[in-house]
Amino acid sequence: MKKFAISLFTSLLFSLLISTIFGPVLGAVSFISGCIPKEKGIAMMGLQREVWLPSIQEQYTQSRDWMIGLSDLSVFVDDNAVLHFAEVGAYPNVYLNQTTDIDNVEPADTPNSVNLDTYDSQNYTLRKIGLYGIPYPRIEAYTKQSSIAVRLQEAKTCAYAIAPDVDAQATYKKIIIPTTGDDNGSGYRSARIEDIILLQRLMDQLIFPETQTGRHLVLPSSMWWELVLSNKYLELQMALKGKIEPIMDYYGLQIHRYDSGLGYDVTANQKAALGTIIANNVVPFGFGF
Repeated sequence: MKKFAISLFTSLLFSLLISTIFGPVLGAVSFISGCIPKEKGIAMMGLQREVWLPSIQEQYTQSRDWMIGLSDLSVFVDDNAVLHFAEVGAYPNVYLNQTTDIDNVEPADTPNSVNLDTYDSQNYTLRKIGLYGIPYPRIEAYTKQSSIAVRLQEAKTCAYAIAPDVDAQATYKKIIIPTTGDDNGSGYRSARIEDIILLQRLMDQLIFPETQTGRHLVLPSSMWWELVLSNKYLELQMALKGKIEPIMDYYGLQIHRYDSGLGYDVTANQKAALGTIIANNVVPFGFGF
């Protein structure tokens, strides 16, 4: 009985301290919960819940919406497959009201081939002791992490393959133009809307890419922001909506923001190798298709 009294006294003392110290904070909570209708015969009790989310460590990645403009050739992909395709030559001459025999022209298609790449990610070592008692599907979480890493690398490799290696407009329909804006503080000239218009005009002269199939321009974040802030219409759209979706058909282009990490070597006048650090003579590089 003595032990019970001491225990009861201790419990009452602790309750008194809780009411005295935390009463102003917890009192309102108790009042609100006390107003909630309770079903007959049910006792309500505050329980603490712990929720584990397996995606806490996932990093933010940009959407790769620019890839929707690419042709899907996955139906032709097989193990150890090499894709062969041909670039068709120029249009034939068209005669109006011709009264003599029509001449002939030899087709001038250019054969090309693409070797498919294989992607492998590092293996995660998950030991049994690390799986025991884990309140979330840890294996599934790291499997997803590996697939995300592979997709990120796929996108960067795809961007590198699309970007032209040198400026060869007349021969290979490859266009490389410099930005012409003011120094953006890093030693590089900023991108202006006039640069985009010039690029579009050069595409028109080459009739490539065709406007019917759509033209896409993918810019790194720095160039994308410079373009937005150099044009009052885009700047106003950003101010009103707080965001700009892919700029659909702006000056005939669909403009996307994606940090591909591509670089152009201004000293060698050619595309830098994949993974080259952008610094000194290697400058940021956008690409279009």
